[in-house]
Amino acid sequence: MQQKLTQLTGQVWLWPHNPSYTAVQSSVGVIHCGTETVLVDAGNGPGLARRIKRALSQHGFPLLSRIIYTHHHWDHTYGACEFQVPVVAHAKCKSILTEAAKKPWSAAYLRQQIESNPKLRASYTALERAVRDWKAFHIVVPETVFERSLSLQCGRVRLELEHVGGRHAEDSIVVKVPEAGVMFLGDCYYPPPLHLQTSEPKISMSMLEALESEAYSLYVGGHAKPITREDLCRRLERHSRIKRR
Repeated sequence: MQQKLTQLTGQVWLWPHNPSYTAVQSSVGVIHCGTETVLVDAGNGPGLARRIKRALSQHGFPLLSRIIYTHHHWDHTYGACEFQVPVVAHAKCKSILTEAAKKPWSAAYLRQQIESNPKLRASYTALERAVRDWKAFHIVVPETVFERSLSLQCGRVRLELEHVGGRHAEDSIVVKVPEAGVMFLGDCYYPPPLHLQTSEPKISMSMLEALESEAYSLYVGGHAKPITREDLCRRLERHSRIKRR
């Protein structure tokens, strides 16, 4: 699949997700803040991160200053070691990744984990493809953390970070760019990862309903195409009608 950096609004760009189930590759948000650049998530591994770095250079983006993790899952965080900048995330994300960083990551370790839990096969097979050189790889643990919300002034752009949790990951946050009318949702409204699912997977419509706001015209998920507020409202209305039947 041919992927490229795509402009969503004046300041906000997106490296799109890979729709292939086997790729396990989430989208990466890029915010042009005038004098600096901020990423929302870091990609699923160093290879993807290098492709994004080249695209940023080709488009003339200013120096990357920080990364914001929407949550701790590897397909959103394991590219960070390639960028070598500080990371911002929820406090629970830091705790989880601090423990993950202690594990003996390698191809052999992934195979052992799959043998212990076969439901990890799809995810960890993709992870082995995403991280080719385990000796050069390390998990980047967030430096700046928060509990409920955090306002960041990045160059000329203000970012609002809010913890929302959810079934997919307890540390999930959303990243709001008020002046652009864009909200990065990460995976907050998704069901739990495959190896943790105990029933039929469903997205959380209540989460989407709580996040819908007139202040935001574009909503960007981690593994879906961006949707407009109008599309989101229509989706919520259809869901409401079905529930009333």
